Amino acid sequence: PSCQFPRPKLIPKMILGLPRRFFSKRLFLLRHGQAAHNPRAEAAKALGCTHDTFLELMRQDDAFDAPLTILGEQQAVECREKFQLKLEDVELVVSSPLSRALKTADMVLPHNDGRKRIAYEEFRELNGWLLNAKRRNRSDLEEQFDEGWDFSQLTETDERWTETLEDQSACAERAYQGLIWLMSQKEDTILLVCHGGLLRFVMTEHSNVVVKDGRDERLKRFGNCELREFVISCDAEEEGTVCNEVATNEQNTRPVFTLTETSYTEDIQNGDSVEAGVVN
Repeated sequence: PSCQFPRPKLIPKMILGLPRRFFSKRLFLLRHGQAAHNPRAEAAKALGCTHDTFLELMRQDDAFDAPLTILGEQQAVECREKFQLKLEDVELVVSSPLSRALKTADMVLPHNDGRKRIAYEEFRELNGWLLNAKRRNRSDLEEQFDEGWDFSQLTETDERWTETLEDQSACAERAYQGLIWLMSQKEDTILLVCHGGLLRFVMTEHSNVVVKDGRDERLKRFGNCELREFVISCDAEEEGTVCNEVATNEQNTRPVFTLTETSYTEDIQNGDSVEAGVVN
């Protein structure tokens, strides 16, 4: 069933007045590489553990702004080597402000490429309770990561993390608001590096996000450092959407985004094996 979401937010006017061509973009979604809190929890998830057990294992292995493991860095290098040609047209790199996502982005697309890079708060993982979901101060991120990153969208301190775990529907809504912002950017080919939980909630539970991927349920979850390619579109002719006309009230200012995956079809046609959500 669809989640119940809070009172709709207005779409930024910049998105409403753009030419129709801006409402179809090429979007690469990449989950970060394995991080310090992932190994035992991910292994248990692969064996079919409950969500509560999954969270408890992450709590036991918790670490502030959890960094990539050695394996996670290796995964990022392998991703770069495998998809270098596919990603060469990327014009904009957007990342969660958590270090594991920023590091993955840097390793998959090194900074000498001159691409615009933005850290955006809405794309962080399910927030609260766990320290791995808490981000560093903006000044610390500016010192730790290359000056090519734009951290201007962030407050100096993490004002969003709380002692309680964020509701999944709130996480999905936050990611949806991020997609609205993403579609307002001028670039047409974008790499978004973020998190497995956030991607799952917005892609499977948000009523204004339609995913066409041809995958059965066991293959929908992103593996660590798994890359998928989509066309993301906002069709003004779809019911409930407003994309290139001026909105007059809040009820018609929440577009329906359609994410059509192209990478899964390509992998199947090329005869690659698909298992546990990872294309090998």
